[in-house]
Amino acid sequence: MLGFPLPYPDELIYSTIARYGIHSGLTSPKELLHEVFGKNTIIATSDLHGHLEQVAELYPGQLNVQPESLLYKHTLFPLYALFIGESRRTELKKQLLADKVHSVHVMSGFAASRITQPYYLRYCPKCIEQQWNQFGECFWRRDWQIAGMDYCPIHGELKETAVRRTSYKRHVYTAADLNLCSCKPQSKTNRQSNVLNSSITSILNLPEQSVPTVIQWGLFYKALACDFGFNRGCNIEHEEVARKVTNYWSESWLKSVGLKLIDSDTCWLRSLFRKHRKSFSYLEHLVVLHAFLGDTIALNDVIKDVKSYEPEKSVTHSLMLQADKLTILKRRRVWLKAIKNKGTKRARLEGAGGDYTWLYRHDRAWLLSLNAKLMCKRSALSTRVNWSSFDRGLLKALISIRDCFEIKLESPRRSRNWYFNQLDHKSKVEKNLYKLPLCKLFLSRYTETIADYQIRRITHVAIERHKQSEHLKRWDVLRSAGLSEERLTEEAREFLSEVMGL
Repeated sequence: MLGFPLPYPDELIYSTIARYGIHSGLTSPKELLHEVFGKNTIIATSDLHGHLEQVAELYPGQLNVQPESLLYKHTLFPLYALFIGESRRTELKKQLLADKVHSVHVMSGFAASRITQPYYLRYCPKCIEQQWNQFGECFWRRDWQIAGMDYCPIHGELKETAVRRTSYKRHVYTAADLNLCSCKPQSKTNRQSNVLNSSITSILNLPEQSVPTVIQWGLFYKALACDFGFNRGCNIEHEEVARKVTNYWSESWLKSVGLKLIDSDTCWLRSLFRKHRKSFSYLEHLVVLHAFLGDTIALNDVIKDVKSYEPEKSVTHSLMLQADKLTILKRRRVWLKAIKNKGTKRARLEGAGGDYTWLYRHDRAWLLSLNAKLMCKRSALSTRVNWSSFDRGLLKALISIRDCFEIKLESPRRSRNWYFNQLDHKSKVEKNLYKLPLCKLFLSRYTETIADYQIRRITHVAIERHKQSEHLKRWDVLRSAGLSEERLTEEAREFLSEVMGL
């Protein structure tokens, strides 16, 4: 594609696509998507943008722009890749490069993270001014959007715009400009941000490489605690670890970034120093590494050290103990009678646990095969929630939402997802919709189709023109409604010609 801009240093791919829309004079978000990706279903993602192979193909071959380079230099992928293990890193990279629907925010741990993420796109006023003077335009830097990095290392505090990182307008790429990123006074940076800035910058600039496994990270932290004497034999003194981390960062700062330490076995810090059964975020790792290793970390040396730990190989004892056939048959009859009457779990809890253990040691294949055949099937419908009552209450809420927005012609399309987003329990309703017949009936009847939405937008424009006593023109109505002849549905086309006479 001619004219697609090269990204500036540390510019987000999201920002590059937004700048292309400005350069090309494209006012319709869907038209921009169609120009860049050939389809209008791509979601504008600021941090972990996908479809990078398709973006790389937009550049001439002489520039040799590689999708891996875009991934590591113009997204936040390096922050997550270092701490999620090699297999997941490879799969995550594959999904972000390919032109397909992906689940990277779930795989990377972002969706379940306890870290307080920035709600809006952020910027440094003085950096924006320098960009304008140097390049004649502005762009979004990736280090402005990182949780925990709340200050520009040169100028001071980052400021928020009015642009949400995850907006209901999921297909809109918003470019940075002087109006959106207005000049505001900045407070000076604090100690915590100064410490994190250098480490986060180092991680962002790491070349592509294999990364340690989550188990190796766990072994490294256990050894680190032992090096500082925070252990009693094989057990970690978690209170001493927590005291060291709190003294270094301060309790108020940890709370502000979502890493408050609690006196509980489920505390993230205790889990970090136990056997790792899941990955932890970059901020959790950096908080602990700096607390133990000081303000400056030699990141490459740390990675090399972590990789040196070899996970212990588990040993499976597969040998069966010997027993005579008569004893085996007798034990089989006892267990078979117990499992038929009570099921596997109840049989073990109510007197037949010894028979289960004996058979597991002497006749395991028969035992597991029988248990699988006679397994009790549980009802899939949970009885913990009164779904009928919940359904009725939800229906009232949906009707109230419909009535509230009925006369607001300028509101977004009232799709099923739009209704879900207005509710307090979006995920609960979405996953259990099959248990909510009244809610399901409401959604099938009152959700807006694309044709309905287009007609409403056209109607809104027509009313506004009528209030201003302006003559209606077909091209003006379509442009003001954000539509085009190509994307107009048949119903909307008939409405324009037969009802409005355009």
